Amino acid sequence: MHTLSATRTLLARLAARTIARASASDTHPDLAINFSTWQWHQGVALFGLHRAHAALGDPAIAAFIDDWLRARLAAGDPPKSINTTAPLLTAAHLFEQTRDARLGRLCQSFADWCLRDAPRLPAGAFEHSCTDNVYPRQVWADTLFMGCIFLAKWGRLTGDTALLDEAARQFADHYRLLRDTATGLIFHGYDDGKHAHLGTLWGRGNGWFAIAANEVLSLLGPAHPAHPALLRDLRAHLAAAAAAQDASGAWHTVMDAPATYLEATSTAALACALTTATARGHIGAEFSDHTARALERTRSWINDTGDLTHASAGTPVMPDAASYNAIPFAVTPFSQGLGMLALASAMESPAP
Repeated sequence: MHTLSATRTLLARLAARTIARASASDTHPDLAINFSTWQWHQGVALFGLHRAHAALGDPAIAAFIDDWLRARLAAGDPPKSINTTAPLLTAAHLFEQTRDARLGRLCQSFADWCLRDAPRLPAGAFEHSCTDNVYPRQVWADTLFMGCIFLAKWGRLTGDTALLDEAARQFADHYRLLRDTATGLIFHGYDDGKHAHLGTLWGRGNGWFAIAANEVLSLLGPAHPAHPALLRDLRAHLAAAAAAQDASGAWHTVMDAPATYLEATSTAALACALTTATARGHIGAEFSDHTARALERTRSWINDTGDLTHASAGTPVMPDAASYNAIPFAVTPFSQGLGMLALASAMESPAP
């Protein structure tokens, strides 16, 4: 079992490695390995770094986040999509501290786009738009992390209740469309044209939902009308995830397919979600053993150079479990970010 000091060391190692790799141009299964572009990969890493800075107080991490956002702002506004909304979450947190007008303008611009122009299904759920909207009429679990935490955060900061309401609505719609009634887990995607689930019960997708649900619940607050339903859904989902956990403490990349490999980002994401849900009172202590084993497994996959190993590369919706299992391992900004989120959560609530 790791001590708090050991967790701090591993978190610092993850953060330092992420920053050091920011200018890398490796040949790599994931073409967005470095920080040269504004994409969801970098957005997840930035949020992980933000939480790492809160836990560690390392000024080098804060300086990196600030420098990266300033450089991107100097290059012009990024294209708008659900995926490219992800870095705005950390931008909103930085705006909260600095009240930098440029960050505020960019955050407001993306929030307006989400409300007015983001591609949607006829019933209102966001399509999972990338820079080019190549998945029309598809809903993905990824959207909840990439776009909806930001909407709730910006709504809370600005007092714009329409943004809070939209984030809550998206969670209700996504959970309804993606949930597997047999297991309580969620599918990677949903095709509105075929009225059918897409992909499998993908581990990282379930992790995206669980992390984002905790954040949005906290931002909505218990007085919001959607809070009881979202809390109910999160509790049901975490119970289903706990039931699918491998004895090792990890989760398989397809959660109900034990022939698929044990995977680090799903494990880190669910470790973060369980730890956070317990700390914020969203669940009780009933999952403490699951949480402890998930954190321990996540820690065990951080190597001496600060990479989170055994993490699957970027994963679109795939046709079957074998296809998900064929995705190679890769060290990416988002895998590092999820590792940091897990360990930062453990430092905030160090019981496991």
